[in-house]
Amino acid sequence: MPETREFSEERIYMNTKVRIRIFSDLGTVSSRDLIKEAFSKFDYVTEKYTRFNQTSELSSLNRNSGHFHKVNPELFTLIEKLIQYSTLTEGAFDPTIIDLLEMYGFKKDSNYEELKDENLLKNIQTYLKTRPSFRDIKFDKTNSAIKLQAGQRIDLGSIGKGLAIDLAASVLEPVNNFIINAGGDIRAHGSKPDGPWTVGLAQHELPNKGVGGGYFGHINIINQSLAASGGWGRRVRFFHHLLNPKTGMPINEVSQTFTLANDAQTADVWATILFASGKQGPDLLDTTEEIEGMIVFADGSTYCSRGFSFIS
Repeated sequence: MPETREFSEERIYMNTKVRIRIFSDLGTVSSRDLIKEAFSKFDYVTEKYTRFNQTSELSSLNRNSGHFHKVNPELFTLIEKLIQYSTLTEGAFDPTIIDLLEMYGFKKDSNYEELKDENLLKNIQTYLKTRPSFRDIKFDKTNSAIKLQAGQRIDLGSIGKGLAIDLAASVLEPVNNFIINAGGDIRAHGSKPDGPWTVGLAQHELPNKGVGGGYFGHINIINQSLAASGGWGRRVRFFHHLLNPKTGMPINEVSQTFTLANDAQTADVWATILFASGKQGPDLLDTTEEIEGMIVFADGSTYCSRGFSFIS
């Protein structure tokens, strides 16, 4: 019987360290080729679906706002799904929020000079009065075409990493036992030789409070995906990238969220949804069968769904 060996490799994608680790009996060459092909899926998503790549299909759609624009079926399905989630949360989750983020200076290679503008918050409040709504996006399923409102743009940041992870996982299925960790967003299949894949849930600082560090606990991931969301990841002064679309302000009533789902896309987007939903997050957790999750509020209190349990 061929020997089962461990193979692992790390690369940087989306400003995030991505590590793929497998236990394989396919031999060195075949095992490393599988890992290489799995990483190519991150290249694929970055090339086609990032708004920072001006030649991507997503950028092409955004540049053609105001008109129906044909997209590939995969992108059509992704955006349709995101707008369904926007409807579910009554706009608390909004993938068209690029405009507000850029008003704060959240751009590629930005120095956030916008944060020094004393009229920034006033300008945001004025803009909200005429801001296009996600409800106005039109879908032509027959022709796989989408019409954004004039000036409106879509961002796939809430689901793009999950998509790349899921595509990479489909490549790795021949080895059965693997884990993909993209900056804390994880998909695991099978197990290690000594037992299940075990992950620690890191505890970060609460909003505007100097506490944090360590772990909330550890969980086993068995043929599932784990995702996390938090404003601590991209904070500059009072700004972080998770905004309330209705007020234009950073959300500070929630500190962190964690989600477990069958696939990385679902876990990825729901981590953002729970954060954006604030105090309504527990109700969403209790009414959806898609995920299990944990919400950490700004005061340090936590809420876990029934199926979200720690082993330590």
